[in-house]
Amino acid sequence: MKRLTQLLLSVLLTVAFTSANAGNYHIDDQALDEVFAAAQAVSITEIGAPALPGTGVLPSLAFAEEKDPMIAILLDLFLGVIGVHRFYLGTETLTGLAYFLTCGGIFGIVPLIDLVVLAINYDDISPYIDNPRFFMW
Repeated sequence: MKRLTQLLLSVLLTVAFTSANAGNYHIDDQALDEVFAAAQAVSITEIGAPALPGTGVLPSLAFAEEKDPMIAILLDLFLGVIGVHRFYLGTETLTGLAYFLTCGGIFGIVPLIDLVVLAINYDDISPYIDNPRFFMW
């Protein structure tokens, strides 16, 4: 990973400096190697990030994915009977399979309620993201 980062940095600097005035700039590969050799790897636990409340689990470096409520609503509207909106929101595979096996979530009633719930809670759909229950509400 360090080597790949070094290569990308070298390419980026080369492209940046060749477009400016290539005759005046030079990348010292040895000095760049020394900088990367002296670098330290730091983990999130060493930084001292707080654990998520009540779980003892450290948050991931990438914050929770923001899901667009409009995409979830459109997926529910057009493909709700096979549970595609639930896959988008991050549910388990078995929940989507249950939608399919129950003829579209109890003959389309569950996706219809999901649609209403998502539309009403448009501003904050976080309770429905990664929700493993069949009835997400």
